[in-house]
Amino acid sequence: MAPLSSSRKRKADKTAASPSPTKRRSPKKTKSRTTTTTSVRVEVCHNDPAHDPVVVSFPRGVPSSIVANDDKESNSASPPPPQFVCSRLKANSSRGRRVVGEDEVCEYSSSAAGRGHDGRLTKAYVCVYDKRNKTLKLVPSAERGTVFALEQSVKEYTPNVANGSAIVGGGRAGDGEGSRVVSASEHVQMLVESFGSKKKQKVMASRAANKVNIHSVVGAGDVMMDSVTKQEGISLENKKGMEEGSKMVNANEVAYEQARKKMLPPYDANADAPSKVYNAQTIAGTTAWDKVSRIVEKVLSKKTDDGEALDIVAALLGRKGYRPLSIVSLLQSIDPSKKSAPYRIKVAFFLALAMKFHSRIQRRGFIEGASLDDCISTIHVPHEVGARLFELFASPAADGKDGSKGGYVASKQQKSKMSSHLLILYVIACGKNMEVPSVDQFCKDLKLDAKDAALVLREAGFAVKK
Repeated sequence: MAPLSSSRKRKADKTAASPSPTKRRSPKKTKSRTTTTTSVRVEVCHNDPAHDPVVVSFPRGVPSSIVANDDKESNSASPPPPQFVCSRLKANSSRGRRVVGEDEVCEYSSSAAGRGHDGRLTKAYVCVYDKRNKTLKLVPSAERGTVFALEQSVKEYTPNVANGSAIVGGGRAGDGEGSRVVSASEHVQMLVESFGSKKKQKVMASRAANKVNIHSVVGAGDVMMDSVTKQEGISLENKKGMEEGSKMVNANEVAYEQARKKMLPPYDANADAPSKVYNAQTIAGTTAWDKVSRIVEKVLSKKTDDGEALDIVAALLGRKGYRPLSIVSLLQSIDPSKKSAPYRIKVAFFLALAMKFHSRIQRRGFIEGASLDDCISTIHVPHEVGARLFELFASPAADGKDGSKGGYVASKQQKSKMSSHLLILYVIACGKNMEVPSVDQFCKDLKLDAKDAALVLREAGFAVKK
């Protein structure tokens, strides 16, 4: 049997199912707009150089005199607007124009060459609309539609000078007595006096005091110098410089020469012979040179059992161990019978000891040791020579945080200095003429690039040929 539903519920369902009535809105009434058109006759005028208007622009802004005159609400008296004059660029040519104008403050100028204007895609026209006759006349601007962009510049002024002090103002020549053009240095002086700090003002005052007064220059030579040094206000340093006759030097050249002296051994710039420029004894030091001399003289005085001279290479360098080929060849080329042989052998032996130090410190850049004596004993050279080498080419190093002992370290600059000293010693050992056929083998022993060696020798004053 189907369930019965109440009539009230069915009525509610019908009510919910039936759509609600909606009100229709009537469309708005639109007012009809009537548009009126007016026919205008456009007329394009041809170029007429005598009557074409001149169009100008102000890239840096419209002058204040023009803005002030356009402001009708301003009751204050405004300055007159600028006046312009248009003229030919050249008197004997009809091409080109120049526009020049000025007001109370600025000057304006612009020019057009008058060539190549016909190919432009845009030109400036002045439009004149006549309401009565309904005509629009297009008039090309002067110079075939050119717009003259005016360059603006402030008029020069001459500050008023009164009682010996410059006063910033707008005075011009002819306004009164003492008017003159102020130089750039005087402009700086005035700015510093007005806005500079006390330190800057003191600097400017010192500069002004050190300026030589032309009235103090009397006579010539020593008389003139005496009169200048008596001028009040000049500093003691400048007086000393003038009295000593010091010349102006280039700061770059001075710095370069100082750096060059740090890298090269002491030299005599006034030497009259190549062999006198550098001295091996000066490079080695007195103590180290005496030790080397005693060793070499002892070797030269010894003879073999057969009465022949002792093998110098084996006696000085040993038969094993560090034996640079360049030093071996150099010692073998020296004739012991010659007068210069002992000096050359001493230089070569000291050079061999220095190369042993170089090979040891070049590997790690550091020689470990608790003291200088410990460091010298590790490189196996005489104590006097080792002390000199550490003095020249290394610096003491502090103890490491990891418990490592101290020692000596060589910086990059000290390594370069060592290379330059060894190269010069090698040239000295090759003979009094200071000529070396080749340094290739010596550079291989030092593990030095031949190009770098050539640069060092050139800096030392040698002529290097490929």
